[in-house]
Amino acid sequence: MGPVVLTRGPGARSCPEAAADGWEDWTLALRGEPRLRIQGLGAPGHLSRKLLARGLDGVWDGEECRVRVASSLARSRRSASVERASVRVAFRPAGLRIQVVQGDEPQGSRSAGRWDLSAPTDTVVLGACLFEWAEMDHFLRTPGLRQL
Repeated sequence: MGPVVLTRGPGARSCPEAAADGWEDWTLALRGEPRLRIQGLGAPGHLSRKLLARGLDGVWDGEECRVRVASSLARSRRSASVERASVRVAFRPAGLRIQVVQGDEPQGSRSAGRWDLSAPTDTVVLGACLFEWAEMDHFLRTPGLRQL
């Protein structure tokens, strides 16, 4: 598979909000080739959660993509996803695990901080890396228990 490398740099947008919030552009490279670029993401933590909640745009293998998260009291309505025209990689709570799904097919899960991917494709690996590094699991936790 090869290593996945994250490069974070200053955002290309020059609006006052971008400067105040410290927006960054994230590029994920697999086997030395840039594959996924997300625009306007912040440093992990409170700022990135604020920006993720709005939804972010990017480019994935030359196609426009969208990063979306949803949080709710209802467990079934919590999700995180990276979508482009040809594919969608989604993450959702499943018991004590987080399940990763490509299209409608389960691809694996994360439990106790460890990923178990059945047949890791480049698409699923890049989605899982973005999920981890952007701390999107925050949106899959029960809202009342997040602060504990």
